[in-house]
Amino acid sequence: MTSLRNKVYLLLIFLLGIFNYYCGLFEKRLPPKGEFCDVMVKPPACLYADFEKRKLFWNDTEYELTLRTRTEYTFLYQDKKAELLVSTQNRLDMKLPDSNQPPKFYMRKKEKFAHEPPK
Repeated sequence: MTSLRNKVYLLLIFLLGIFNYYCGLFEKRLPPKGEFCDVMVKPPACLYADFEKRKLFWNDTEYELTLRTRTEYTFLYQDKKAELLVSTQNRLDMKLPDSNQPPKFYMRKKEKFAHEPPK
């Protein structure tokens, strides 16, 4: 009886390991670059983030991102530190310094509609 139970436990552990590997749960990579838009304003205000190159293009300005973790970045906005948080692969939250407002959130634009910033 215990032999069968041990085999079942080993099979479950093996299946969970395969599931975690294919789901990307433990992948240690940067979020994909892309265009993100604030859909709460009309017309939508958009920004472009390239996490590999550590660049943020927002309001016709290029900002240098500083990596804190794979999902947390900071950048200088008006000589103060602003925060950019990658909530999910498709959502960013931006907290500006000295702002009493809650962080703004930006949703990823579909790739076929996204535009890279001018070089």
